[in-house]
Amino acid sequence: MNFKDFGIREWLVIAFISIGLLAFAFEDKFKPKIYEAEGTGIGYNGDITLKVSAYKKSDKTIRVTNIEVKHADTDEIGGVCCTKLVEDIKAKQRFEDFDFVAGATFTSEGFKEAFTAAIEDIKNQE
Repeated sequence: MNFKDFGIREWLVIAFISIGLLAFAFEDKFKPKIYEAEGTGIGYNGDITLKVSAYKKSDKTIRVTNIEVKHADTDEIGGVCCTKLVEDIKAKQRFEDFDFVAGATFTSEGFKEAFTAAIEDIKNQE
């Protein structure tokens, strides 16, 4: 069998395999650079430390991909508060005016302080 005997189906398979291999080869070239920063804020029982991962879009806006939280507050109040705030930020991608969690004001304020510090650090990174 030679190339002249190939039908449309065979040529399409070859084309899709070639495109897939090229996409795999150039994957890192088109992947956005991920920036990481840490921020610390004062919670109810101690410090709240956030490790924020984000990338910058072409229009210089920041898109948060991951937030890791370490806190000394209780899991029933502080843990639930931090989880809710992380989910809200990742879903809405609003950084300046996110809502505090009722009943966990100190934890919310410490979270906002830590998050703001981390975002400012990411904004200043090149």
